[in-house]
Amino acid sequence: MDIENIQKSNRHTNLFKFSRNPPLLYVASDYNLLLVSYHSLNVITNYELMNRFMEENGQKGLVIFDVPKKSDTLSLKEWPKLKGIFFDDAEESLFEQGFKAIEKGELWFPRSVTDGWMRQLLENEQQTTLRSSNLTRKEVKVLNLLYSGLECSAIADSLFISEATVRVHLHKIYQKIEVKNKNQARLWCKKNLNKLNN
Repeated sequence: MDIENIQKSNRHTNLFKFSRNPPLLYVASDYNLLLVSYHSLNVITNYELMNRFMEENGQKGLVIFDVPKKSDTLSLKEWPKLKGIFFDDAEESLFEQGFKAIEKGELWFPRSVTDGWMRQLLENEQQTTLRSSNLTRKEVKVLNLLYSGLECSAIADSLFISEATVRVHLHKIYQKIEVKNKNQARLWCKKNLNKLNN
């Protein structure tokens, strides 16, 4: 990121009265926020670079602006320290209102964005529930042991079964939770095992 493209703003700024080619990055210093144009995401930056830049410069949060209303906003939630999103038709007064809310610890996302995120979350939750509800008690035990870091021989010893039986269980589990190997299964467990154990 080129620091020269970053401009300072204050609480009474008119920085959003853009010329035809607005800068892609701003720092709202009074609010300790980094503002990034939607059009620069994945073009001039990535998650790691953005996170490192914010850490080095002390920004507590990221705001993405100039987001087209018809864009796919599902991937935006992955950006580090995301505190707000503003559509491309947002008025300056809305930015001021949003910055003040963020300063108080709130998040500032348009309803259509949060609705999309919530729908995706619920859909993923339902798919996980369907997959995990097919697991037997024995398979859940095998998953718990796998997630704890045990290999097939140790799982077999713990459950008093053969390694071959453990492999059969793992094969069935992988099919049910739609993963291909132990590493993917452990990642799945990290997100979902607590739901099965309750």
